[in-house]
Amino acid sequence: MKRFVIAFIAAFIFIFFWGWLYNGVLLKDVLAQAQSLFRPREEMMGLFYWLAVGEAGLALSFVMIYASGFAGGGIAAGVRLGIMLEILAVSARCTIYATQPFPAKLLVLVSIGGFVEMIVIGVIVGAIYNRNRTRNGSLAIQH
Repeated sequence: MKRFVIAFIAAFIFIFFWGWLYNGVLLKDVLAQAQSLFRPREEMMGLFYWLAVGEAGLALSFVMIYASGFAGGGIAAGVRLGIMLEILAVSARCTIYATQPFPAKLLVLVSIGGFVEMIVIGVIVGAIYNRNRTRNGSLAIQH
């Protein structure tokens, strides 16, 4: 249970930081070009807790899935899970593109960032689950 909680917290922190860096800094100009498709900034900030809830749900889901069937595979299994989950997300974005007027460039860039995010989360969670306590209590990474 301790690894689960640590993995969840680490994944959540990374998702939160990556979301700010990628969307708030790197894609700021691209997102500004599609501003009419989003809530006004003040309204978004008033609903910020929903963003945190969604990101926590993403971290929780990732760790739950990893712990339920990937935990024995270490970092490589985490990366595989991240890639599979992002393929699912890209598929959902394709339906969004077909039904909502988001620019294709934006959806491609968001998907690229999604792959980076999910792969890094896989590395983080896989590394946390790959740790074993040695007899003297120090941490050692299994190979």
